Amino acid sequence: MAKQQSGKKAKGIAKTVPHKGTTAAHASHEDGVHHAVGIWNLHVMLLSEGDFWVAQGLEIDYVVQGDSIEDAKRNFSYGLKSTIDLNLRMYGNIEGLLSFAPNEVLQEASRSKEPLKLYSQVSMHELGIESQRSLPFDGVRFLTATA
Repeated sequence: MAKQQSGKKAKGIAKTVPHKGTTAAHASHEDGVHHAVGIWNLHVMLLSEGDFWVAQGLEIDYVVQGDSIEDAKRNFSYGLKSTIDLNLRMYGNIEGLLSFAPNEVLQEASRSKEPLKLYSQVSMHELGIESQRSLPFDGVRFLTATA
């Protein structure tokens, strides 16, 4: 759970995904700026696809690729944290992430002779006004070219 600051309380949710103990938890400080997200025992399928590797989450439908198996693992970790951060900024929660991979992916994983890898991470997110700015200016002005 989030650490209490200035006498303010943390609030949070935890959801156990019904597949071998996979758990996702989100705690946020009442200031709405500080968030902690933990994911434990997420099953990740690693596949060689020609010249690159694919890392596919099963209890959370998230997939990345990399030039090597280590690259795919690193991209999975970094990308999932970035995806969590984006969901917190856009929706204030992680509920949209908590969906299983498509059935065909789950079936492929069940047929795989390779053991699935377990993945866990805890990430901290600060969603203050400065960190929410995606562009260093107030907007985009679109220009139409004329022939």
